[in-house]
Amino acid sequence: MDKYLRWFIKYQSYTIVSFTLTMVIAVTPIISHHEPNEIENLRFGGVVAVTFGISWTIAAMCLVIAIQKEDKRFIYPYVCVFGLDLTLLVLREFYLMIIEGIYVEIITLKIFLAAITIPYVAASLFALHRLFTVDPKMTQRAEGFVRFDRNEITGVEENQLNANTTSPANHVIPMG
Repeated sequence: MDKYLRWFIKYQSYTIVSFTLTMVIAVTPIISHHEPNEIENLRFGGVVAVTFGISWTIAAMCLVIAIQKEDKRFIYPYVCVFGLDLTLLVLREFYLMIIEGIYVEIITLKIFLAAITIPYVAASLFALHRLFTVDPKMTQRAEGFVRFDRNEITGVEENQLNANTTSPANHVIPMG
């Protein structure tokens, strides 16, 4: 895979991590002091908010480890927390649509933000998973397979340079 596309996919994942940690740092302390009165706001207050803040932080750190080590197993904690939080938010929105009416929920900005954010995060994590699955950075030497990168020619130049310096000199000695 082209190294620039590889960097772009990793950059998208770093963007997700930075936004996640920014939101956790900015929002969790504020909503942790709020005690929810209704059942639909249980996720947004008290101990539950702190628990989700800690789980989001751990999941974001696992995603950083996944990007650095190129190990797809560390993507799964972020996907699990994302799926759990998304499920709770969707159930909350359905409940609010039933209680307050569908028109109030449709005209809010939440649906627009969800329509942009959810596919972006899902597609970026899927691309990162495919990158680590289909085109791993390190290939196993025991396989007997060598992957050549068409963008890197320095390895060939170094091998040719080493071959020229280590070979014995062919000197012609005049007989005479």
